[in-house]
Amino acid sequence: MNVEYRVLGPLEVLRDATPIPLPAGRGRVLLATLLLRPNRFVSVDELVDRLWDGEPPTLDRAHKTLQMVVRRVRMALGEANCVRTATGGYLAEVDPGRLDLTRFRRLAAEGELAAALAQWRGAPVSDVGSRHLHREDVPPLVEERLVVHGKRIEADLARGRGAELVDELRELTREHPLREGFWAQFVHALHQAGRPREALAAYEEIRTHLADDLGVEPGPSLRDLHDRLLTPVSLPGAPRLLPAPPERLTGRAAELARLTAAATPGTSVVIIAIDGAAGVGKTALALTWAHLVADRFPDGHLHADLRGSGPPGETADPADVLAGFLGALGISRGRIPGDLADRAALYRGVVADRRVLVVLDDARDVEQVRPLLPTGRGCLAVVTSRRRFTGLVVREGAVPVTLGPSGTGEGER
Repeated sequence: MNVEYRVLGPLEVLRDATPIPLPAGRGRVLLATLLLRPNRFVSVDELVDRLWDGEPPTLDRAHKTLQMVVRRVRMALGEANCVRTATGGYLAEVDPGRLDLTRFRRLAAEGELAAALAQWRGAPVSDVGSRHLHREDVPPLVEERLVVHGKRIEADLARGRGAELVDELRELTREHPLREGFWAQFVHALHQAGRPREALAAYEEIRTHLADDLGVEPGPSLRDLHDRLLTPVSLPGAPRLLPAPPERLTGRAAELARLTAAATPGTSVVIIAIDGAAGVGKTALALTWAHLVADRFPDGHLHADLRGSGPPGETADPADVLAGFLGALGISRGRIPGDLADRAALYRGVVADRRVLVVLDDARDVEQVRPLLPTGRGCLAVVTSRRRFTGLVVREGAVPVTLGPSGTGEGER
């Protein structure tokens, strides 16, 4: 027999995946109270307090009624009964692997944050009618979940997934309008997604909430994030980092036309991914075309040789490339963060409202390229690689250009 107990949502006991009908009223309060303290003694007095919401009848009557409630719960559970009698009280004797609450805590402690959060089905014991239970026992559980949720989001931000988190964090800040941690993550995610103006608006919104509702200013972590990410950066001069193009490029008229057609400005950054075999002329094509359209990007031209086709130990580190880009864009060394995700966020924020051309030559894989991509709709990125980057096409909407030998027309694909 497989039994599972659930309190992270409506109260449920499953026997072989089938819900067991549970007694209503005080029976549910009793079982919920014990399961929320698995394998821990709960005194008769505390159970009486929970079952009658702090207003019990005479003590003798309450104790007799409690014994009747215990019997009803045990009968309902049958072979799945977990209620054990102890001196002066009761406890729920439960295998930790069979209770969603203990699984949640174990997974969270092991760093399996998404799996931990997946244990939740809604508000804890949401169908149990006890004011005392929901006032005393449920809020600490909800706080545990929010802390784990925040840690999971922080891990995603560290991986540069800010754009994917914006909607989730917007909803969380609506549900918890005075929780600074979620607001800081919301600001960070917007900035990481290349939306600095919205990030600044979000900061001003939480500052207003705190001032109006609590009469306080944002805390140090949120203020530091504002200073680090949202302070406007002025460029001393537009960088011009493109290497010289080859003297001649023959047999590539169709490919040049294809690149020009793909570079039509839209509502998001334009990304072009050129792939082809070694020596086919990917770099020559990219640089020739980049110089042809360079005047469209008055705010700067960035270039990096990612050395993706060389030995693994010589491949360019995206963090180092970003440090070079940020320096070229006028960011002092002291303002460049040490973390890759933070560097990427700062870089995207700096170029978000500018027209910048970025050429990423000889890329190894999508993971190397993604932190280096701008997100502003006035920007354009050209990536060359021996590999076809399907991930960039599917996820970032890159335009693929496969380069064949000169004159074969394969660049039209």
